[in-house]
Amino acid sequence: MGNSHVAKLVPITWGGFWDIFGKILVEFLKIEEGEYVLDFGTGAGSVLYPMAMKVAPSGSVVGIEKSEYWVKQTSEEISRCGIENAEILLMDGREMTFVDNSFDHVAAGFIGWDNYFDFRRLEYRKSDPDPMVSEIRRVLKSGGLFGLSTWLVQADLDWMHQFLSGQSIACNTNYSAENEKGWRIIMERGGFTDIEFLSHSVSYTYESKEIWWKEMRDYDWTEEKNDNELITGEVKEQAFQEIQGYCIDKGGVQFTREALFVRGRKE
Repeated sequence: MGNSHVAKLVPITWGGFWDIFGKILVEFLKIEEGEYVLDFGTGAGSVLYPMAMKVAPSGSVVGIEKSEYWVKQTSEEISRCGIENAEILLMDGREMTFVDNSFDHVAAGFIGWDNYFDFRRLEYRKSDPDPMVSEIRRVLKSGGLFGLSTWLVQADLDWMHQFLSGQSIACNTNYSAENEKGWRIIMERGGFTDIEFLSHSVSYTYESKEIWWKEMRDYDWTEEKNDNELITGEVKEQAFQEIQGYCIDKGGVQFTREALFVRGRKE
């Protein structure tokens, strides 16, 4: 079998745990050669690229993304690496333009469903059907699998939120922890059967405190979006002192992130 689908260069993604979790999701979906699959919310491609490898030259992957920036970046990366069986389209996942029953499988990596479902109260936030799950089921073939990954724990963000709160800075959590009970409700309400779950944790090491801090500062922590006025150099120095318990050899900073993987079948 030829290998024209194999990247001539290694694709640049967000790297780290994103790639680890992306590969786990693809394996969890049981994707086979020759299939036509959808990557729902592609971002930098940590799910799209392993999907393209799995379906091989006889199959293809379509990624959709609502961010023009990431459509441009990932399209350029697909072209740069010579990946011939994948593409990314600018599209809102709530109103996809694909015809019914188009895809063998659909993957959604870390999209987040907290806008539609309250995972603490285990109930929908609105009475209307979940538009994303409804659309995913519509474009999925009968017997096809819908698989997703979501966050259980992001220890580095939890630490930062607790630290900033301790500095009397009102801040966002920057992610919503979801859970198996909530996803069972969503999948069953969405018309999926044979629902299965998998959890996996990864210890991730930032090479230095400076790299860890830069990553944390890429998030919008305050409601007013004036992070630079509140998260000052003094706050940074205090964080560097308090983060020592997470530092390992050679100055690295290590945290754990745990993901939940969910899979269901369309009858």
